Amino acid sequence: MENLQIKLTVLLLLIEVIAFAWLISDIQKSKKNQNKIIELEHQILKVEGSIMELEKTIVDKIDILIDAQSND
Repeated sequence: MENLQIKLTVLLLLIEVIAFAWLISDIQKSKKNQNKIIELEHQILKVEGSIMELEKTIVDKIDILIDAQSND
């Protein structure tokens, strides 16, 4: 009986070590994916900033055209 308890304890310990190693591996993969997502979000923000600048330029030029037409 004592021998069975030792075997079960060792088996449980082995399962826990494997589960812990899997958890660490999963956390590292998640961290890499999170870093990629953050990098992509920064790139998207830069593109959105450029788009907003272009839209402002377009609005300014439209305002100039409207002003020019109203002066005619």
